[in-house]
Amino acid sequence: MPVVVDLFCGAGGLSYGFDLAGFKVGAAIDADPIAAATYQRQNPDVPFFTDDVRAIKGKTLVAAAGGHVDVVIGGPSCQGFSTHGKRDANDPRNYLFKEFVRLVREIQPSWVLMENVKGLLTYDKGRYRDEIHASFKRIGYRVESRVLKAVDFGVPQFRERLFFIATRTDQAISFPFPTHCSPELAHFTGLKPYVTVEEAIGDLEPIGDVGESSGYREAPLTPFQRYARRHAPKELTLHRARPVSRLALSIIKHVPQGSGIRALPFHRLPERFRKMRTISTGALRRDCTTLYYRLSWDKPSYTITCYFTNVSSGPFVHPTQNRSLTPREAARLQSFPDRYRFFDKNIQRQIGNAVPPLLAKAVAEEILSMLEGRSNDREVQFSLTPTFA
Repeated sequence: MPVVVDLFCGAGGLSYGFDLAGFKVGAAIDADPIAAATYQRQNPDVPFFTDDVRAIKGKTLVAAAGGHVDVVIGGPSCQGFSTHGKRDANDPRNYLFKEFVRLVREIQPSWVLMENVKGLLTYDKGRYRDEIHASFKRIGYRVESRVLKAVDFGVPQFRERLFFIATRTDQAISFPFPTHCSPELAHFTGLKPYVTVEEAIGDLEPIGDVGESSGYREAPLTPFQRYARRHAPKELTLHRARPVSRLALSIIKHVPQGSGIRALPFHRLPERFRKMRTISTGALRRDCTTLYYRLSWDKPSYTITCYFTNVSSGPFVHPTQNRSLTPREAARLQSFPDRYRFFDKNIQRQIGNAVPPLLAKAVAEEILSMLEGRSNDREVQFSLTPTFA
């Protein structure tokens, strides 16, 4: 069984995906104590390091992993490039990738996977992306990068992440081919249609506009629900919602599925939002379109961020109830199964920052095929391999 080491592992989305694909996680490291608690709760047998990454040596991780590492994976912090926050080119976290590259040089795995936010691809005309490519080349690795859409791999979410795959072998580098596509194209391509919000969370017990539930509404009806509930505990956890503010409720109760605050007629808008309707030409503004946005049952969700419990910050209103998403619903939309044992603190950050496990699994399976020297030429073929583990 090939062995991976997970750097900047967070709550463990990448590790879980690689585990589903048949890898053994030999060691992991993250300095965030809350994410570390979740990771260790979920992976009690994986040697874990909470050291500052700058202080740890590659030989230490190799020894912890049993003396050999095939793949190094991880997602160094990237807050300065995120399109969902304030961009800051001087954020010191932007350069943690250098520690990632240093550890790759010291460990010398055959393959490397580094993921990051899509914004890094274009920030400052791609300078940071090019710097990452150059850094891997300097230590003897060929590298390619590509943006992958989670929704294309069975994740019920329009989330995009940038992946760098590097190798010091002669094997050609390839990326996974989508297993899912839009319903309009599914008949023509042979791929599965995107997983919708209802297919992902429709079996969870309704809790109204506020409340908590530890049960399910019905038996799992979709492949995704069966995946999410496989080996799940008898009682559902983290399915709770806080009441929204009076202002937020006055807005979202009038917002239909698949719409945000811009769908409200002028007379229903609170005073503070009325001036946001048009620009100087009289045309409707195009920004703020996902504020107070209600998700649609029949489509995937938008990107789950660390603010999914705040309906005013983005597209996080439940399709039929006047509330935000619960942590369990958000975890489902990230493709974490119900058995995943999150440490119940700073839960929004843990879930929002994670790599969707089913997206990680797809990339891991591709790396496994390259590691084993199998052909990856599927340019004119459509994969019908089941997405769910």
